[in-house]
Amino acid sequence: MITCIAIDDDPLFLQLISAYFKEYDDMELISTHPNPVNGIMQVVKKKPDVLLIDLEMPYLDGFETLDTLDKKPKIVMISAHVNQPTREKKLKIDKYIRKVSLNKELLRKTILDVTNE
Repeated sequence: MITCIAIDDDPLFLQLISAYFKEYDDMELISTHPNPVNGIMQVVKKKPDVLLIDLEMPYLDGFETLDTLDKKPKIVMISAHVNQPTREKKLKIDKYIRKVSLNKELLRKTILDVTNE
């Protein structure tokens, strides 16, 4: 079972992600967090295989949030930005998905791709 945590300041997006995971039998979304600080604390505590994280959030953006982690799970950045952010080269982002492209099949394939690398 592949375990995941999602951090995104948009509660509706977190509900959408949660609905997708209900249809996966080989993956589990163990928690969702609109607050990046609470989300990172759960990543440290629960050690998921994959972290799904938004780029732009108030207080801490996705990169600042990732900077706080010493040991990182596989990272899938999901953002409304048109272009992949350039800072990803400094921090290891395993996959980048635009929110407008996201669907349950793409999310599942992406998670399987990053966990099989």
